[in-house]
Amino acid sequence: MLTIDLDQSLRDPVSERHLQTVTSVMLKARKTLVITGAGISCSSGIPDFRSADGLYNLVKKQYPKTVLKGKDLFDANLFRDCTTTAVFYTFISELHAQTLKAKPSPTHHFIKMLAERGKLLRCYTQNIDCLEEELGMDTSLVCEKGKVKKDVNVVQLHGSLRKLKCTICSEPYGFLTDYEKVFREGEAPDCPKCELNDVIRVAQGKRKIATGTLRPDIVLYNENHPFGDAIGRIQVSDLQRSPDVLLVMGTSLKVHGLRLLVRKAAKTVHENKRGCVILVNKTPVVGKEWSGVFDYFIEGECDHWCHIVQDALRKVKVQTKLPFKALTPAEIEQQKQKEQQQEKKKKQQELKQSSNKENFVPLHLAKVQKPGTKKRLFSAMAGKRMPERASAAGYIHKAQRTSL
Repeated sequence: MLTIDLDQSLRDPVSERHLQTVTSVMLKARKTLVITGAGISCSSGIPDFRSADGLYNLVKKQYPKTVLKGKDLFDANLFRDCTTTAVFYTFISELHAQTLKAKPSPTHHFIKMLAERGKLLRCYTQNIDCLEEELGMDTSLVCEKGKVKKDVNVVQLHGSLRKLKCTICSEPYGFLTDYEKVFREGEAPDCPKCELNDVIRVAQGKRKIATGTLRPDIVLYNENHPFGDAIGRIQVSDLQRSPDVLLVMGTSLKVHGLRLLVRKAAKTVHENKRGCVILVNKTPVVGKEWSGVFDYFIEGECDHWCHIVQDALRKVKVQTKLPFKALTPAEIEQQKQKEQQQEKKKKQQELKQSSNKENFVPLHLAKVQKPGTKKRLFSAMAGKRMPERASAAGYIHKAQRTSL
C-alpha cells in the first residue's frame, strides 16, 4: 500500500506524482464502488460517531453523572437500562436537529458528480444523516409496493435518522418536531397506530393490547438489519458487474460487516487488470487483515482530495466540449425541418407496407388447395377471394390474374 500525504503532496514532487496517478485512475474509472463513513460528514457539522467528546457534549449537561462512549450510544444493549435509554433518546433528538441544519459536504457533491457522469456503480454508507438525499440521490431500499429496489444510488447500511418505526408493529413514521421534543426529554412517543387499535378493541369489549413506542429507524451495534438479506443480494449483484475502482472514504473500518464487504470487494476489483482500491481517511487502518487490500492510502481530509479529483474531471469536461460549435437559430430550425421530413417519410413507408400486407395471404393457406381445383381461398387478412399461385416470397398476391 502506497501512502500519499495530502499536506506534503504540494511540497514533495514524488507525492505529487503519485497523487496525479491516483487522479488519473479516477478519470479512467467506469464502475466505481464507493464506501463512506462518518468522516465525510464532519465538515457538514455532524460529529464523528467515534469521537466521544463531540457526541457527549450533546447530552452531558442533562446527564452529568452518566458516562458513555461514542460507540456505546449506538449499541442495542443500552435499552437494558432506563438511564442509558433516556440518554440515547436525548442524544438522538439533538443529533437529528443537527442533521436538519447540516448541508452536504464537498465529498457528497463529488459522489453525486460520479453518479451524474455514469461512473458510480453504487455507494454504501454507514451514515444515518441522509445528506445524500439533499442532493437528490435515491436512498430508499423499498418502493411503495414493498419490494426491494435494485437501482438505488445509496445503500444505507445503518438505516435512516429521518424515519421512526414502532417497536411492536414496525409502522413507519416521519421524524416530526413533536416527536423530537418528546425524545429530548429522554422519553419515547407512543405509536399512534397501536393506540388506535387499542381504543377500537376496548370499544368492542375486547381486552387491551400493548402499545408500542417509536424509535429511530437505525440499526445499532448487536442488532440485525431488517433488510440485511436484500442488501446482501445487492452487494452480490454489484460485485458480479466487475467494478474497476473501490473507493473507501472517511471510515476507520471498525464494523465487522463492513470489513468483510471491503475485503471481498477489493478482491473482486483486483481481478480486473485495471482495478484499483483507494482509501481516503485521516488515519490509516490497523491490522494484518488489510495487507494487500489497498493500493493507495490518501492520508488527509476527504473534502481536500475530492476537490482535487473533481477539478480534474471538470477540466476534462471542458476540453471535450471545445471542438464543438454551438448551432445558430437558423441551423436549429433547419435541423428541425429535416427531422420532420424524415419522420413524414418514415410514416409514409409504414403506411405503404401495411397496405401491401393486406393484399397478401400466407403461403400455408395457399398449399391447402391443390392446383387444378375449382375452389378458391379467402384471404385471412383481407377477406377476399384470392388466386392460387404463390409468389417467390411465400405469399399470393391478389393482383395476379394468371390462371393456374
